[in-house]
This record gives sequence, structure tokens and C-alpha cells, in this order.
Amino acid sequence: MLYEMSKLNESDKYRLLTSCIVPRPIAWVTTIDTQGIVNAAPFSFFTGVSIEPPLVIFAVERRKGEKKDTIVNIENTKEFVINLVTEKTVKQMNETSPDYEPEIDEMQSAKLTPIRSHFVKPPSIKESPIHLECTLDQVIEIGSSPHSLVIGKVEYITVEDELIDDDRISMKDLQAVGRLGGKWYTETTSLFELDRLDWRKKEV
Repeated sequence: MLYEMSKLNESDKYRLLTSCIVPRPIAWVTTIDTQGIVNAAPFSFFTGVSIEPPLVIFAVERRKGEKKDTIVNIENTKEFVINLVTEKTVKQMNETSPDYEPEIDEMQSAKLTPIRSHFVKPPSIKESPIHLECTLDQVIEIGSSPHSLVIGKVEYITVEDELIDDDRISMKDLQAVGRLGGKWYTETTSLFELDRLDWRKKEV
């Protein structure tokens, strides 16, 4: 099947792209507004883009042409936290995904526990084992149905002690969850290791 993207509507493009770009990590983002109300929302167009400086990026789409609370809060406060989604928290993550009114605290609705972050004002989610505390680097507006590309500088990372094995994060114990197309998600229960090849080594 061949798809010519210019002939597809926005909804069809979304379904196709999100089914091809898989699995995707989930940025479970907590922010705070100028009145102190906490917002939590998941975004699956998310990845790391740089090591020095340590930068991450995620995309926030519009809702009926209006900016979501997440991007409004980030633009106002210049801070946010990315919390990792695991098998234990995926249902609560899903409960924070609807478009609540700005005055609604999604963490309270999803029975999540806010904890004080080390560097930024937005709280981290206690139930998440890893938190990336970020300051805003820049926001780039793209597309005809605008998306805000948020680039953040990671200032602090908190990892549960139980996940550290020989100075590395144990992938087996982490049990991270990834986003697929449609209603599908994936668990990281079937893992394998593969050594990276070194092009400088030649066969004898």
C-alpha cells in the first residue's frame, strides 16, 4: 500500500504516522500555572536530542485552535518535569490525558502524589520512578495546524535507588511503557542485548 501524504487529511496522517513511528516513549509532563495549579499531561512525540547540553523535545498540539495548559504554563514559568511512565502508572497516565479545564488538577483527579522537585517549581509525580527536571530552552511553532515543539534543558534527573544496578538504570526492573498506534501500548518485558559494532575492527 502506497500513501501519498499530501492527499490525506490530518486525521488520516495522524493515524498513519503514529502507527509507523513506534514504539514511542511518553513524556508525562507536569507543569504549574501562575496561580499554583498543577497540570499533568502525556505526550508521545518525545525524545532526547542532545547530550551537551542535555536537551529533550516533545510536541504539544492545539485543541480547537487553542494552546493546551501545558504549553501555556511552560511559556509562562519556563519550567517543567518529565515523569517516566511504567506498567504500574500507565492507567493513571491515561487518566491525565483528557482535556480538563485549566482549573482542574489532573494529579488529584488521577490520585497521583505530587512531590517537591529539586530544581524547578512544578512538582514531580511520586508514583513515577524517574523524573527529568527541565528548564525551557525554546519553543518552536510549526505546521498549519500548529504544534509547539518544546525543547527543554534537563537540569536534574531523579531515579529510584532500587533501579540502579552497577551505576546504570536496570531496564528489566524499570518496566517502561511505550506508545504505539491507536489504543495500543507496549511493555518492555521481552528484552535482549546487542553489542554495538565497531567499524574500526576488521576481520582477520
